[in-house]
Amino acid sequence: MTGSDAALWGMGIALALQVVQHLRLRGSIHRLTESLRNPDQALRINIANRLLTPKFIRELARQIQAELHDRSERIARQSIQERLTASMLDQFDDGFVVVDHDLRILSANRAANETFARVTGISGRTVIEAFLDHRISDVVKRAVTDQTKIVGTLRLEELRTVNGERMERYLTVESAPLPISIHGVQGAWLLLRDESERYHVEQIRKDFVANASHEIRTPLSIIIGYLENLSEGNVTNPEVAQRFYRVMSKHADRLARIVDDMLTISKLEGPSGSLRNEVFDLAESASDMVEHLQPLIQEKQASVVILFPEEDRSLVGDRFYWDQIFFNLIENALKQNDKPGLEVQVRLTSTAQELIVEVADDGVGIPGTHLPHVFKRFYRVERSHSQNQVKGTGLGLSIVKRAVEAHQGVVTVSSKPGQETIFRITVPKSGVLSPSA
Repeated sequence: MTGSDAALWGMGIALALQVVQHLRLRGSIHRLTESLRNPDQALRINIANRLLTPKFIRELARQIQAELHDRSERIARQSIQERLTASMLDQFDDGFVVVDHDLRILSANRAANETFARVTGISGRTVIEAFLDHRISDVVKRAVTDQTKIVGTLRLEELRTVNGERMERYLTVESAPLPISIHGVQGAWLLLRDESERYHVEQIRKDFVANASHEIRTPLSIIIGYLENLSEGNVTNPEVAQRFYRVMSKHADRLARIVDDMLTISKLEGPSGSLRNEVFDLAESASDMVEHLQPLIQEKQASVVILFPEEDRSLVGDRFYWDQIFFNLIENALKQNDKPGLEVQVRLTSTAQELIVEVADDGVGIPGTHLPHVFKRFYRVERSHSQNQVKGTGLGLSIVKRAVEAHQGVVTVSSKPGQETIFRITVPKSGVLSPSA
């Protein structure tokens, strides 16, 4: 072999080695590229050992593998945190929404979707599209524009049911800029809270104070007026003076009854632990109240019949409040009917799960328009009151309702004017014991 041939041969070998090295490097780079496209696969393959590359390529591969591993862990942690945050937000009754600078919803919790939204699936929609109320959208817009927290209260046209009553709906709307930007753009969060029940309770409180003041002022004014006439010597006829004393006594009794009833309601609206539960016979409670009302029964020329079975009439409950229930229901039937011959029935029946107490009368009945309101405080139907008759407190049926609810029961009323009125109390039978208990 000549020198030229050897040189040519050496050049061929060198070229072949370069080609092999190039192919190996290209294959390594290809596998590295595939690893970048699929981080999960990169974590399962030891890149540093398998890539046949120069030293700097192996070091690069090792660093990329470490970075991919860290990135995968960060993504996993972020995913867990996002799911945990979403799960926590879904537990709140308040609606919570995150929007971008265009007021387009990026995320929303369950309450926002199910309770407050007017459409299904609000993510990706604008605030006005999701809630169909420009006032909500205006609050968020101001928060984004002014970069400050905005709070507003909205009264909605729609009605909602609170404790069985239809009432206006009130929302508290809060919005503020997000503390961090989204894709370089500032967004905002939106909070929606239903305040209807709080407004309802506040209105009840105001009405109660106003009505109580009126109810107390009326008998006080009458008593003060009669006392002034007596003290100034304007009444010289003994019979007239005695009549004044009787009127003052009646109104003093009414005033005391109002105070007692208000205290009873206050106790009933306190913690349920205020009940003094004991085993007692419902028939005895009803009989004792009928005996207590005998003067009124005789005055009205009425009859009260107790129809209780021999068994399943004992209950675990607060005897004091059940006395109040029977007293107020029977007294209500007697006072609301002036016609002689009224019959009031107090009945007890039961089902597999419930105990049912009914107080029924065959009097004038209650007009249908009044039925939804009879359990409200100070509400009176005034079916047959004479002008000179001292009115009741207007709290009796309200006490009945709250006493029944304190025993986990429900009270309803039905009436056919001119035929009958029935107050029906249903309580769980789990509290009923046999007479031998």
